[in-house]
Amino acid sequence: MKDSFEAAIEEQQEWPPESPGGGGGDRPWKIEQTPEEEDERALKRCKTSEEEDNMGAEFTRYPTPAKMTILTQLTEDQMSRYESFRRSALHKSNMKKLLQSITGQKVSDTLNIVVCGIAKMFVGELVETARVEMGKRKDSGPIRPSHIRESYRRLKLQGKVPKRSVPRLFR
Repeated sequence: MKDSFEAAIEEQQEWPPESPGGGGGDRPWKIEQTPEEEDERALKRCKTSEEEDNMGAEFTRYPTPAKMTILTQLTEDQMSRYESFRRSALHKSNMKKLLQSITGQKVSDTLNIVVCGIAKMFVGELVETARVEMGKRKDSGPIRPSHIRESYRRLKLQGKVPKRSVPRLFR
């Protein structure tokens, strides 16, 4: 029987699966290291304390064994969307201008990063719910505005869309 460290090393060697963007087994992002350095980094990443495994408290740049297990279960289409999600970002300058216009105050960089992250998560949830709606309707191709509207309606019913705290002055 393998211990969790050996299993994590084997999973790491299989990771990442071939991306749709091509490149096959080549990993251009991988930094060449000696085997000792790789082992040392793997030990740091593969901490097996129950707190970290259960709570996901460790936020590292490298996938944890639990995250790798989840990622290996994704379909090719889901993996493609996940990779696109990881690469995407909202423009911080645009978000900063929007926040400053809403609040009327100067916005710190930290707050700007947090709001960009929350907005990205919301858009991801909206798109994923729209994909589910497309599946229910047996539609194919790109997401249409009707799917986004239905997705927004469902998220609103689930309480995942914040409610307006101040009523509108004009309609």
